[in-house]
Amino acid sequence: MRQLTMSMRKPGLAIVLFTMMLLPLVYTATAEGQPSPPTINTSWIKGDNGLNEHAYTVAFADNGSYQIEVDITHLHNGEALANEVFISWSSVDEKRMARAVTNTTLSWGDEVTVSVRILSWDGTTLTEPLVTARSFTVGTWNQPMADHEVLLKTSWDLDQTYVTEDGEQGFSLAFNGQGWQMREGVVLNSWELGNGTLTTLENTEDSSTNLTLNLDSIWKNETVQSGVLTSQVFDARGNGLLHLVTFDGTSISEITANVSEGWFNRSMIDGDLSERLRIEATGDLDITDTNEEGSETLNVTGDISVFFLETWDENGVRKLQHTQFEALADMRLSEDDFAMDISLDGLTVLERWEEGVRTAEKNELVGQGTFGLNDEDENASITINGTIHDFHVLTEDGLTVIDDLHMDGTITGDAQGTFGIVRTIEESGMQANSTQVEFLVNVIHQDTWFNITGINGGNFFDDQGVGATHNESWDYQVVQSDWENRTVRLVWVETGADPSSGDERPQNSPKQVNATQPETEDILGNITISRETGLMPIPLIPGDTVRLADQEGLALIITAESTGNDPRDGFNLHVVNWVGAYENVGTASGSIVDQGPLMGLLSSVNRVLEFPYGEGNESANFTESQVVERIVSPSIITAENNTAPSLVELYIAEGVMYGEGGNSGTLVAHISDAELNVESVTVDLSPIGGEMTVLNDRGLEGDSTVGDNRFSTRILVQGLEVGNISLNVTATDAWGLTGTGSGEIEVINQGPRLHALEILPNTGPRGTIMIVNAQAYDGHGVASVEIDLRELGGELVPLTDSNGVWAGNFTVPESTVPGKQSLTFVLTDNLGQRTFTTLWHADGMNATLQAIYGPHHVSDLVMMDISIDVLNTPPTVSNPGVLSIVREEQSRTVVLEVPISDYDGVLVAQANLGVFTPFTSQETWQTMYDDGTNGDAVAGDGVYSVQMQVRNSIPLGTHEIPIQASDVFGKVSPTESLAVQLTEEDGILPGVEGSVISTGVLIGLLVVCGIGGTAVIFISIRNRPENQDGEDRFGFN
Repeated sequence: MRQLTMSMRKPGLAIVLFTMMLLPLVYTATAEGQPSPPTINTSWIKGDNGLNEHAYTVAFADNGSYQIEVDITHLHNGEALANEVFISWSSVDEKRMARAVTNTTLSWGDEVTVSVRILSWDGTTLTEPLVTARSFTVGTWNQPMADHEVLLKTSWDLDQTYVTEDGEQGFSLAFNGQGWQMREGVVLNSWELGNGTLTTLENTEDSSTNLTLNLDSIWKNETVQSGVLTSQVFDARGNGLLHLVTFDGTSISEITANVSEGWFNRSMIDGDLSERLRIEATGDLDITDTNEEGSETLNVTGDISVFFLETWDENGVRKLQHTQFEALADMRLSEDDFAMDISLDGLTVLERWEEGVRTAEKNELVGQGTFGLNDEDENASITINGTIHDFHVLTEDGLTVIDDLHMDGTITGDAQGTFGIVRTIEESGMQANSTQVEFLVNVIHQDTWFNITGINGGNFFDDQGVGATHNESWDYQVVQSDWENRTVRLVWVETGADPSSGDERPQNSPKQVNATQPETEDILGNITISRETGLMPIPLIPGDTVRLADQEGLALIITAESTGNDPRDGFNLHVVNWVGAYENVGTASGSIVDQGPLMGLLSSVNRVLEFPYGEGNESANFTESQVVERIVSPSIITAENNTAPSLVELYIAEGVMYGEGGNSGTLVAHISDAELNVESVTVDLSPIGGEMTVLNDRGLEGDSTVGDNRFSTRILVQGLEVGNISLNVTATDAWGLTGTGSGEIEVINQGPRLHALEILPNTGPRGTIMIVNAQAYDGHGVASVEIDLRELGGELVPLTDSNGVWAGNFTVPESTVPGKQSLTFVLTDNLGQRTFTTLWHADGMNATLQAIYGPHHVSDLVMMDISIDVLNTPPTVSNPGVLSIVREEQSRTVVLEVPISDYDGVLVAQANLGVFTPFTSQETWQTMYDDGTNGDAVAGDGVYSVQMQVRNSIPLGTHEIPIQASDVFGKVSPTESLAVQLTEEDGILPGVEGSVISTGVLIGLLVVCGIGGTAVIFISIRNRPENQDGEDRFGFN
């Protein structure tokens, strides 16, 4: 469509009319009076409807008046689109300017020609109209229309920091690396591969989380078809530090973890958005709690052996969530005169959800410990010391499996006695609730006892007096651990001072509660890791203005300014320099190629911008620098100047390969080519059972750096090949010249693998005989299997092969340290290759993996420790019998001697001297010695001694002295009570037939006659904070 328009200044028009009146002659402009050709530029900027206008500016050389015709030919898929052109006039910098707007819509691949015919100038009709035309192709920003392949160097930084009422929040991602862009036909692929850092900071009302990762690999890929983005993948992997702090009232929990693997992947393929996250770490656990006075009442310290989190969100739906936490910890509780120490040998939390269904769940707590309590009443006092022998709670897949508790203790001082609890799941079955609806339940049987054997004074235990209380209960709990009000029936029988019994079915029990499915969370909020994009004329020329608005929230208005040359890869690229401003906040500048097949490619660009983030009107800052580093194609080298590529070296990036599918490795071929135009590199893998394979230098298949001339691929050795193996490599350049070479890789013979193992029993004290049955595999055959006990003080124990099962037995050496001990197996194949291992392959011969790694592969997805649990026996306290002591008029010191032995050595021995405690000590528990001091006769003879003060004020009769000892590993002996009979010189009590009634017998009589009491003390103990405040492992002060 053509439009004729005239624009004249009023003085010029008056002169023309005056001349025409005076001279009725038609004036025709001569060639010398021709106007200069105008410049035609794009003006693709936002119109009134918010969309880009299809418009052009026509800039004239002067401010004269012009009569012009504008014709726009718009071809879409080869067909001309009908259009109308609307022209408006203006003057800019004293230059006449016309703006032509047409009513067609631009699309990628369209062909446009804009023609401007000047019919008259300053009122003078031109003899021949002056025609100026511009033709271009509609392309996409930074995407040349011609096939090409270039390498890029990129660095960028994404930073988002803001403050909420909960504190500072932040996200930062930095990248440095290489890029690669290639067009083939209508498909444009771009890659970026490099490294960087990731930092996140999140503060909430009750927590603070800080994650810092050093990203060894950052990978980004985009595919554009016919100008439309069809896929985008962002992948980042690395390691670093995780710091998590949670606040709950006066309690502070802190996790400091070393992240061994951090992985984040975000992909958009054909409109489907997927986000995946995986974090695996180990570290330290620290939990503290304080009372109102600021004193610490709880302290938990431990080692986190497993910290694992994996999520997968698909189009806003959580497809997978796996959380796992495993730790060992020591817990200390203290309040006033109460203290408890607990060693948590196992703390496990695991939960896995797939497609909205919880497929795995485990919560386990295993521990043991001690506790102590000192209490005073007027002029009397007591000390309570207890041992938690076993504390084990386990729920698995939403069901309670184990609920065990075994604890007991002693009461000493002005009251004496014992107490304890034994709790376990006795059986499982169906049981009706109060409405006679049956549920599957665990019957949890609990025995509780409380015995007071003597009271010397004070008002303890509500004046219950000497006696015993025994409570036995059966708690019928539904097995579902997620439910509430789980007890459907409770049966109990209590004997003692206040006996009772009952059988109750609580109302509203149970309450069925389902586990809550985790919800999806945007890891990066609404941030899109992309650049501006939109349609542009190819080629771009100075004066063009284009609004690039196809990336939502990232519109950039660019203006082309001047032409120049950018030296790239030994070649000067002719470019147009441009500047731009983002509609949000930010600027950009760079240069874009305007000649040759790379027209439309950014030669360099710098961006600094700010764009919206998340849903709280936050913003993120993005800075970037990118330049073209190498032009791979089209070639800028002639055939005459071209030379063939050559192989520099061939190697395995990981160093070596293992046969029998032992590992996958990265094969790297370093290729030298003066013209840097290598198009393909192949390797013949037939010597290791493979085939002809293509290598790449594009960050794929194990390639670590784009464009470094090191072509890579991932390989396997599935067969039995071992040793140094030669492989042939062929490299071909853009002109078809080839270079061949060979290199050797080392394939190590993989030793036998243990894939089945049974040790019976696997728990026992030193001296236990344990039977072993094992199965091992090696493609070259297994020659021998042995158990190496030398580190435990034993010998090398051979096993015997019987139809593929290696069997034998061994005795746990006496010198073995108690606790979990790893066993080393030594396996040898028929080629002499040995494997020393403390792990066995629990997944065994996995057929699915063998289809990938070969027939000799033994799966290592599930590796189990080879270990036994060596039980530690506590020190043995030998009771010497009744010690008879004569009370004299004067106080005197008597040495109590007790033989105490332990294989590992006795660390501490103590005796509660009670009334025999020397006046110089305020504590009744006294240390016993075997070092030749403090009354000990012979050092190191295994007889431990303590000095007792025998005063004439001590009542006659039998007195109990509890003895306890601990070995070097903290194993505490049961309390051994020694009887001390205090008499006058003739104070021996006659027995039957003239015998002497021993103190032991008297104590037995007292116990029989003194059964009674109450369970109140245990309830008070159980409800107290659980930790210890004493100076040693017994809870003694």
